[in-house]
Amino acid sequence: MSGKKHVFKMIPGKEVFRKTPTTRIKWPEGNDPTMPIKKVELVSLDDKNDVVLGLLPIKLCSSSCLDSYICLEEENEGNLVAKDYKSDSNLDYVKSNHTFVYYGNELAKLSYTRELVQPFKTMCSSSIKSKKLEYKYVTWEDSDTGNNKYYFSDEAGNIIDSPDNEVLQDIMLYYGERHIRDVLLLLSNAFTKVFIQGLTDGQLKTLANTLSNEQLQKIIPELSSSQLQALAENLTDEQLQALVDHLTNHQLKTLAQELNPEKLQIIVPILNDTQLEALVRKLNSEQVKEILPHLKVDQFKALIKTLNDEQFTVLAKDLAEHHLTILSKELEGDQLKALVNSLQEEQLKDLVNKLDPEKLEAIAQDLTDSNKIQIIIKSLVDNPDKLQAFARNMSNEQFKELLDNVGAEELKDIIHKLPYEKVTAVIGDLSNQDQSKAIIDALKGKLDEQSKQNKEMIEMLKQIKDDMPGIAEAPDFTIVENNNDSMLLVW
Repeated sequence: MSGKKHVFKMIPGKEVFRKTPTTRIKWPEGNDPTMPIKKVELVSLDDKNDVVLGLLPIKLCSSSCLDSYICLEEENEGNLVAKDYKSDSNLDYVKSNHTFVYYGNELAKLSYTRELVQPFKTMCSSSIKSKKLEYKYVTWEDSDTGNNKYYFSDEAGNIIDSPDNEVLQDIMLYYGERHIRDVLLLLSNAFTKVFIQGLTDGQLKTLANTLSNEQLQKIIPELSSSQLQALAENLTDEQLQALVDHLTNHQLKTLAQELNPEKLQIIVPILNDTQLEALVRKLNSEQVKEILPHLKVDQFKALIKTLNDEQFTVLAKDLAEHHLTILSKELEGDQLKALVNSLQEEQLKDLVNKLDPEKLEAIAQDLTDSNKIQIIIKSLVDNPDKLQAFARNMSNEQFKELLDNVGAEELKDIIHKLPYEKVTAVIGDLSNQDQSKAIIDALKGKLDEQSKQNKEMIEMLKQIKDDMPGIAEAPDFTIVENNNDSMLLVW
């Protein structure tokens, strides 16, 4: 809506009770000093409900004198009071020496001046001058870039060329947003959307600092993506938590894309399953990775059921060990197979050692990547039950490829732990006869090693028999040997 105009009629509004500071105001000749001072209120010409907006507070400050300001401002009870501020005070409105009021039913501009009294160097003189004005309308021209304009105009929104427009602009930019909270409470639903679209980032920051959760919930549905981002960055953790249930799916996506990790850490854990599913459906794979560290266990379990193949593949590359532990228990079927195909070597080693034998059997049936098969086999060397479960369910073609590609040294470590029936089924079909011979040699070497160990054990037992005849004479102690191998049998 770049450049759209909203025209307001100015009318006398709330009366401000006068105290001592107002006696400093120099009213034009002929004005009744007992006339009440009223705030400028605005009526939107676009609003069918004729809502009145009190946007112009009475706040103006003197110029600096002796490193201080005097500001005339309205307190909560409606009184005008004078307050002193240091020159380094972080107040926006000390930059403005002017404000607009109604004196009775006449529009006036008040201007505050303060200067040293000559020849004294420690005394300041203050005065508030007034000037009668003839304006009847104010136009707000909004901008998508946030550079909104405010100026006095005719009823059609045509600008009236005047230095007072700069004063009006300053009032709106410096401290007009401080009163948006009160305005929102008066807004009709029809006007809220128009009003919200014109707020700058600074005004949205003010909203974050001043509005209650209920008030924030009212404006949330009307915010654009950029406005929502600006607002969310300034909300407290408690406010963010209160707003989550009121965000649309599109707004949730915006927050997940734009918020910093600290803010994400606040909202993601409180999403319900429906919100999480809607959010993930809208995110690309890299964005899903951004929310991963902030998920609770139950949310992570729910998340993995909603991911598409591309999201799942990208996500798998950055899984932490505790995520793999959860996945080893939760995943089955195609998702488990997809995970195995996506993981890098170290992650794959970690996962397969967490899987039970039944799941290892399942992934063995369709796994065709020879590199991953070798990684799994080597990872399970010290877990014979799982190794047997995986190897038994490999196809003969997969098993043959495995044996074709295992190095000679690795063969010595694993060949005797693989199912002998699988080895004997494929050994004659290996592509390289030298590999077949190496496998046979490795098996024979293992058997020879076992035979040597058995012989050593027999020799040790014979020695025991010679040294301890009492044990040797026991009827259930027998050593048996045959010609092909040495064996120990104890009854």
